Amino acid sequence: MKHTLLASTALVALAGAAAAEITISGTARIGVVTTEGAAAVKTVAQTYNTYTANQVATMTLLGAKASADGVATALTYNLDNTAVKTITTAAATEASTVLINGLIANAEARLARAHNNITGASNDALVDTAAERAVIAADIATMKSIRDFGLKNTAVTAVAKQQDTTVGKNRVRISFAGSGTTDGGLTYGFSARADHSNTSTGGSQYISGAFGKISMGDLNGGDEQMVGNLSGVGSSGAGSHQEFGYQAADHNLGYSVSMAGISFAATTDLVRGADSTKTGSNTAYGVKWSGDMGGATISAALGTSKIGNVTEDSMSVGVTMGGLSIKAVSHTNDNGPAVAEIAETAASAATLNDTAGTGRKVYYKAKQAAVANLDTDTTGLSISYAMDAMSVTAYTRTESTSGVADKDYSGVGFTYSLGGATIKAGFVDANDISIMDFGINFSF
Repeated sequence: MKHTLLASTALVALAGAAAAEITISGTARIGVVTTEGAAAVKTVAQTYNTYTANQVATMTLLGAKASADGVATALTYNLDNTAVKTITTAAATEASTVLINGLIANAEARLARAHNNITGASNDALVDTAAERAVIAADIATMKSIRDFGLKNTAVTAVAKQQDTTVGKNRVRISFAGSGTTDGGLTYGFSARADHSNTSTGGSQYISGAFGKISMGDLNGGDEQMVGNLSGVGSSGAGSHQEFGYQAADHNLGYSVSMAGISFAATTDLVRGADSTKTGSNTAYGVKWSGDMGGATISAALGTSKIGNVTEDSMSVGVTMGGLSIKAVSHTNDNGPAVAEIAETAASAATLNDTAGTGRKVYYKAKQAAVANLDTDTTGLSISYAMDAMSVTAYTRTESTSGVADKDYSGVGFTYSLGGATIKAGFVDANDISIMDFGINFSF
């Protein structure tokens, strides 16, 4: 068999430093993925609750400010205690919802210093003081709570069962790697890749020495580096449901060190954009031990991360002996303490806010819904066995959250090496959705 080698190695002489090595390699794949269509969705009609007396009184207060001629201005949010018009009766209806949404939009526009009339006419003073803005923000929360209370059940439009889909999956990826050593013995390097084009993505750089290794770029969190994921199946991953949702996956600064069979990694995320965490913690750590026991390679790893106020803990154990590999992973997402519901309050004789001495009163204060912040536990197991050119793999993974139905994922697949090209096939049950993935993967 003729094998065309596209990987190349170049030695580049650097002034005042040892030679640096650059390697180029490539991977590609062609295949198809068939996914079972989603189940049909039944029609659900919109239904409504009945407003409480305090809610009606509050919407009367906020509902519509009268103009100079005594006629209420449509959809105008009322900030003070002047004459108002009741916008709704006790029975919640679609018309009531439309009116409340109009008031909310009007208040939000006013808060944005736009105008005090949803139709565009400016017939009221714009918000100028911090006290007024605080009043309006509180009123918006109250109005949204009343609106949501009125919506007993949100309408759902029927959706027919979706048909099964079969799509082609193809990709080529060119990878670049470089390494070198300084005169002082420090090792440095980089990795990058180009996907379908000459644009490099997914790059990282490092420098290492006796102190360990410092990396920057597209890194996994320290917990994921040590604990890892299960073995997957299929040419393109069949949905990659063997992977765990590590929250620190986008970290871009890391430190790692290994000695005497023990490895340690710590990572964080230097703020790169609006989606980066700016408050709370933003760290991930992992530690792993591996060694030989009776001819088998045993490994055990622990990981933890905290992004904002959400903590994740993970662990894994693995055994490799001959062609057999077994790995178990456990992952827990601690979403923080539960928040109890705060019931609606009414105090018709109490003053909510005093804006410009109007003594505006409150009849209803929006309730605060309970937040369960339920933890999610995910466990999984994968088994692989290699024999000559063929290997078989199976995995199972379950996500469990209190009060929510478990989500189960399982897959089975095989690979057969042709020497430089590998046939891969996999079948996955993704929480009752079937996925079949078949193709040929190449390496250069």
